[in-house]
Amino acid sequence: MKSILLLSLSMCWAASTIVGQKKVEIIQSNSLDFDFHVADAQRLIGNVILKYGEVKLYCDSAYKYENQDFDAFGNIRIVQGDSLNLRGKSLRFTSADKIARMRDNVVLQDKDITLTTEFLDYNLDTEQAYYYNGGKMLSRSNQNVLTSATGYYDTVSEMLFFRKDVELTNPEYQVWSDTLKYNPISEKAFFFGPTNIKSDNTTIYCENGWYDTKKEICQFNKNAVINSGANILSGDSIFYDGEQGFGEVFRNVAISDTTSKYLITGNYGWHHRDNETSFVTGDALMTQAMDQDSLYLHADTLRAMPDTLQLKRIVAYKNARFFKSDLQGKADSLIYLQSDSTIYFYNNPILWSEENQLSGDSIRIKTFEGKIDKLVLNGNSFIISEVVPGKFNQIKGRNMDGIFRENKLKFVLVKGNGQTVYYPTETDENDKIRAVGLNKVDCSDLRITIEENAIQQISFINNPSGKLVPNNLLEEGDEFLEGFLWEIQSRPKSVEDLFKD
Repeated sequence: MKSILLLSLSMCWAASTIVGQKKVEIIQSNSLDFDFHVADAQRLIGNVILKYGEVKLYCDSAYKYENQDFDAFGNIRIVQGDSLNLRGKSLRFTSADKIARMRDNVVLQDKDITLTTEFLDYNLDTEQAYYYNGGKMLSRSNQNVLTSATGYYDTVSEMLFFRKDVELTNPEYQVWSDTLKYNPISEKAFFFGPTNIKSDNTTIYCENGWYDTKKEICQFNKNAVINSGANILSGDSIFYDGEQGFGEVFRNVAISDTTSKYLITGNYGWHHRDNETSFVTGDALMTQAMDQDSLYLHADTLRAMPDTLQLKRIVAYKNARFFKSDLQGKADSLIYLQSDSTIYFYNNPILWSEENQLSGDSIRIKTFEGKIDKLVLNGNSFIISEVVPGKFNQIKGRNMDGIFRENKLKFVLVKGNGQTVYYPTETDENDKIRAVGLNKVDCSDLRITIEENAIQQISFINNPSGKLVPNNLLEEGDEFLEGFLWEIQSRPKSVEDLFKD
């Protein structure tokens, strides 16, 4: 009794398994016979139709085997659902893995997608197709053409996956990538590995990201670079709106202009393509090539934009500081105009040139061919240089013009309320320089000649008055003009100093 029960249960299980399995059904064939040269094979010839679940297969001829495998030949067509149509010349179906291996002039059509290749494997159960040895996909609605060495298409999610030698072509742009996923419904492309994108006036590189081809919105990560005309953007991550021409960059930001030869770096930035305006903040630094030297400018925020002549205007505001090998300075804000090669300093500006400290209510530096040409101090102008420790030559006036030769201050013209304090010096028996007295002169206007960073000659214009005071007769207040402030501790000595509080 027990053995009969076990046998009954076993037969029921086997029957349920057979019922649950899909079988290959013969729907139509002009002729059907057995091929004795191929064991357990039915040979079907002419207008053959086979069915596997909801999938129908049409072909000229086929071999159907007892294990539910079959081979098909000539004008093969697989139809699944209301949209998928797969064509080819030869096919091998194995029931064990449910894969139909289509070969020769293979064409898969599904809604908007047309996929062509020579080798395609299609899983009839999961409805997933895989091709290798080259393939091309066409999206008819947006004219996107995708080619790659290998590819994968999930007909359920309609997601395509391409790998190796991937190229996406559209009338408005091209994409080359190592690995790419594409959703034809959303028209989004996802990049994995080195990727290049090119449109009319923009090229893009990244190693990870996505691109909405319909809206022209994209996110690029890992070594991302956008090259738009003379402007180059790079960073850890870039969000770019191609239609608006707006790029937003995050971390390790670099925005450069190859025409103006400047580079702006920071931790966050953005760039507008159409008005060529850039903005960078967070450890912002601009590097401007000048002659055989470079000027380094740091501020809380840097902004670059074109002027009316389409030449660059750089604005640095809040805690602006700059370093050049022969000139350093700081101010609350400054503006650099490429049109006249002039730098304007505002709000407590101070400059250092060689041994000289220069200050005023505002300062203007004119450059020529990468070298300092002229310096203008407006309001409460002051020039200070240390002669010997603790003793300072000083020039003060309402306004001043400084003339440079080979980046060295050579002449100073004081305009209005001129005052000077300077020390004649001599060298003692130990070759040490010491001050031998103090000259203090007031005059409306002054002309000063400087050699080897020291006052060589002073020409007093309009009613000068002054005195020479020996060291032993100096009184308190003689050594400093009103408003004297020596700020050598604030002078940046390197690029790294620009970031110090």
